[in-house]
Amino acid sequence: MEKNSSQRIEEFDILKGFGILIVVIFHALFFNFEMYSYNMKNFLYFLGPFGTPVVVIFFFVSGFLGYRSYSKDQNAFYFIIKKLKTFLPPYFIWSTVYIVLQIFFDQYSGGHYEINFFNIFESYAFATAYLPFYFLFVLIIMYIITPYLFNMKSLNFLLMLMFFTGIVFASIYYVPQYFGILLVNSLISYRNPLFWAFFYIWGMQSAKMNKFFWNKRPASWLFILFISSYAGSVVMTLTVPKMVQDYESYIALGPIQYVFYFSSMPIFLWLSYKAKSYKMSHLLSGFGRHSLAIYINHVLIIGLIFAAFMPFMPKITFSANIYIQLLIGIIACFGAYMVSEMVRKMSKKAYEIIF
Repeated sequence: MEKNSSQRIEEFDILKGFGILIVVIFHALFFNFEMYSYNMKNFLYFLGPFGTPVVVIFFFVSGFLGYRSYSKDQNAFYFIIKKLKTFLPPYFIWSTVYIVLQIFFDQYSGGHYEINFFNIFESYAFATAYLPFYFLFVLIIMYIITPYLFNMKSLNFLLMLMFFTGIVFASIYYVPQYFGILLVNSLISYRNPLFWAFFYIWGMQSAKMNKFFWNKRPASWLFILFISSYAGSVVMTLTVPKMVQDYESYIALGPIQYVFYFSSMPIFLWLSYKAKSYKMSHLLSGFGRHSLAIYINHVLIIGLIFAAFMPFMPKITFSANIYIQLLIGIIACFGAYMVSEMVRKMSKKAYEIIF
């Protein structure tokens, strides 16, 4: 989720806008997932793989724009400091917000959050205060090694190696669960840079070659791979023993899902490129320009909306109704956008610090 660039690529904003809307709605739909009926869970498992490629969309775009940003002056120290100054303030601010909220809701629900140095340090150092922050954790690592990657003559071999590495780590995490064995937990898998590096480097390679490959319709074999890998992801999701990990582990970290990530990238980019000619694309672009801000604040917005429902539906946070949660997701999308836009209009400086 690269912040605003002086040279905007409109299809990137459209794609990020689509991606962040999917993230918000899916997080609302999967709120209290364990409370759904068996059939509804399976229905959401069926939809799940479609929502997860949004993560690699942001890695690809960040790699592309990161390469272009570094190429301007090719000063490694300045580039890294600039990226840290961009991402660390909102990261620490919102990590603190979510730690405080976690402590509060643990006390409210009868749980017990142990306030000690190790837990607080882990929350900040490894982005565990809020699960989706794993993206920022990995992205910062990728930015730190960008100058080294930039100086490589060719990224083709590294790309192939990282794709293979991603499949291997996905298999190490996912396959043993068929046998009731958990070798690596999901917190580590999500934060493994080698799992996501392929998509960031793919973006870098595209920028290096100045190749907008998404301007042309993807090859037929990519559509076939897209459909078959989606079907395979659904089958894996429905067949792995579900008592071992949470739902996101089944949806996001499987080896077939990784292939689905690969095939979806050029297709989604092409669709975003085609969408530029439609007026409605400006709405998606607006969400795309605020994608990082919405990504950071939307869970808080979702929580506040649930809280607003509580006087009328006291048990809403302990039950699951897909229609209500879909409505909450849609409201949260526009609520998170309006909050982001309001802060930006009040003070661009404050916006840059907070988001």
